[in-house]
Amino acid sequence: FKCPVCSKFVSSDEMDLHLVMCLTKPRITYNEDVLSKDTGECAICLEELQQGDTIARLPCLCIYHK
Repeated sequence: FKCPVCSKFVSSDEMDLHLVMCLTKPRITYNEDVLSKDTGECAICLEELQQGDTIARLPCLCIYHK
């Protein structure tokens, strides 16, 4: 089945638990941007962020590759 909340495909025996998790987990908001200069490293993969990379910024201001 396809989850109506997150659009992931989930097996029918896991659908109830998945729906509860989807409906109760907090939403993480972020700002999407394109870097205008090289700046530090990705908080997820730890590779250097370079000019032109599409990045996202978490509310805590951590930057990562989108």
